[in-house]
Amino acid sequence: MTDVAARARRDEQIDAALGEIWARHREGILAQLAVLEGAVRALLGGTVDAPLCTQAVREAHKLAGSLGTLGFPDGTDAARELEQLLAEPTLLEPVQALRASELVVGMRDALSRAPVRGMSPPAEPLASDRPAALLVIDDDRALAEQIATEATLRGLRSRIACSPEEGRRLAAQERPDLVLLDLTFADGTADAYELLSELTAEPYPVPVLVLTVRDSFVDRVEVARRGARGFAPKSVPVQRVLDQGVQLLERSRSSVVTLLAVDDDRVVLDAIAALLGSHGIEVVALEDPLRVWQQLERSRPDVVLLDIDMPGVTGIDLCRVLRNDPRWATVPILFLTARRDEVTIQRVFAAGADDYLTKPVVPAELLARIRNRLDRVQLHRLLAETDVLTGVPNRRSSAEQLDRLVQLADRFDEPLAVAVIDLDEFKAVNDRHGHALGDAVLRRIGELLRQAFRGEDVIGRWGGEEFIVGMYGMAREDALRRLKDLLYAFSEETFETDDGESFHVSFSAGVAHSSIDGSSVAMLHRAADAALYRAKAAGRSRIVATSPPPPGSKPRRRLMHPRGQPGARDRQR
Repeated sequence: MTDVAARARRDEQIDAALGEIWARHREGILAQLAVLEGAVRALLGGTVDAPLCTQAVREAHKLAGSLGTLGFPDGTDAARELEQLLAEPTLLEPVQALRASELVVGMRDALSRAPVRGMSPPAEPLASDRPAALLVIDDDRALAEQIATEATLRGLRSRIACSPEEGRRLAAQERPDLVLLDLTFADGTADAYELLSELTAEPYPVPVLVLTVRDSFVDRVEVARRGARGFAPKSVPVQRVLDQGVQLLERSRSSVVTLLAVDDDRVVLDAIAALLGSHGIEVVALEDPLRVWQQLERSRPDVVLLDIDMPGVTGIDLCRVLRNDPRWATVPILFLTARRDEVTIQRVFAAGADDYLTKPVVPAELLARIRNRLDRVQLHRLLAETDVLTGVPNRRSSAEQLDRLVQLADRFDEPLAVAVIDLDEFKAVNDRHGHALGDAVLRRIGELLRQAFRGEDVIGRWGGEEFIVGMYGMAREDALRRLKDLLYAFSEETFETDDGESFHVSFSAGVAHSSIDGSSVAMLHRAADAALYRAKAAGRSRIVATSPPPPGSKPRRRLMHPRGQPGARDRQR
């Protein structure tokens, strides 16, 4: 199925889901309308039924938020006006009572007709198991082919376009997952900027990394304004350009996002779930705001969506509670409410909200706001957890990941190999060739580590020239083989100085295994570090494992992987 067909099918599915929600909640919505009609009839008869008017205001508030989302935009406008008219029933003049009567009659008429469909935006193409597709748009063919070659080594599928027009055509044939776009072509920059705006347009923007010889502040501002996600001067090495691109791709193709939606209107919650579910967002719906704490612990959401007016506790109070707890202080919080007044907006942001949207739900706007907030969170998290020079996780982040692997290996009786890697005579590299070349060596070992160890593996830089690798489900012999392949590849790398001198660098590594050396990160690191010391003492440029298990020792029992796959890895990389 083509991307266009898949999107059309999902549009139909969204409309069908909204139709099912309308059918399921139709009687309840008509009952809400009956409350409004009762309150208006009493007012027309000269009677002010205060409790009935209070209930009518509450129902009008809910209908203002739900009807437009279900395909009744006129109903939303009428409900919003009714909410304002009935808020002060004792001050209502006869002409206003007549206006209220006209509004409820109009709402009844609108709900008797079929809802308006096709209001939802096209859904993003479904993620698949195919390799990520890279589109390079650059008239420098040699550079574009260099980038494509490096991308292939990293498991990406690459296509090259030599002009914005050709890039536009290729992108229409198959939506790319990442675009590297030059800004300067023979006929100027206008078409490239126009293509940039097209690629990054909502509702399903393509991540674009601008690659150009132009590096002025004005260019950066214009690129950012048009939605590009990064800016890479052509003066930087191709490997670093791909590093930046891959990080951008990983952020944009991250796992399913969990959104906790808190609203006392079930119709709105069901509509949000229908609209966002097809865009890779798992919606956890909660009608009772007093249960939000338990649901937070259970679902661990990536983003929280709150209504303001709810029984028991307001959304503004919930926002303050979340911001006062360190665990939820940074989670993006968005408000979705029928209120539009300036005082409410000020209170929302004063409570610590990140964004504010009004009901009825506008799907494209809601998606854009959620993506924007998650992008910022993911970027900050990436910067906090990644070693800037090498692009691999830093010590704190990789130690946490290793700890999870240790617990997983112990729980499911799986093997776990841990290697400590240290570059040989790296101080001499810095002393003899300078720190700039030393940094180039570190960047390259980081690139090779990211290429060699993926999926459930953990890699990290633990300081200086020391790296750590955790290999879950990996037998010791397979781990040694993997590391020897890496050592061979790294030792073959040639580094050149400015005066044309070339040199090579090797590393030594020690390997520990959970079946022999312990069941904690500290024990495995200590054992691997001791093996590394022996590798250095034996002449460097070698991989040394800890002592083998005693003869006759019982091997660890192999169980099923927690995801249901065979216990240890069947593949050998």
